[in-house]
Amino acid sequence: MSIVGDNKDRTVLAGRRFLVVDDHPYMIDVICEILRHYSAAETLRAESAEAALARTGPRSVFDCMICDFNMKPVNGLQLLQMIRAGKCKDVAREQRFVLLTGHGEMDVVKTAKALDVSGYVVKPVAADTFVKTIMRALASSVSLKPPTTYESVPAHELAQFQ
Repeated sequence: MSIVGDNKDRTVLAGRRFLVVDDHPYMIDVICEILRHYSAAETLRAESAEAALARTGPRSVFDCMICDFNMKPVNGLQLLQMIRAGKCKDVAREQRFVLLTGHGEMDVVKTAKALDVSGYVVKPVAADTFVKTIMRALASSVSLKPPTTYESVPAHELAQFQ
């Protein structure tokens, strides 16, 4: 199925809920606009990892969390690490998680993969590439490793790219 290119199906995200996390409000606006264009049911915003966790809860289940890498004091990989290690009580460890970054640095990519990221998009974001990444993330499930495996991934060492 072509997601964007050939059939331009604007309903591919119908009924889906997203949490968009970025410390730049304009980038959140761009991502939310793309998601709404493709009929996302709900797009919630958070301008930090802490704000994102405050938006989660037993009744706040998201189909996908879309998060920027380059945030402080907690970057996107550190947030993903906390989720995969089970340190976020109201977020399922298998939460689908797409990382946005302006860095194509190999260390960032390797760390994201080690943390079982669901998808990875380098900014600037092209709508068709972004939606294809989201659709792949939604179509797959995360095969979790033990929490200690995720805890041992050196996500904190990537502050040099921030």
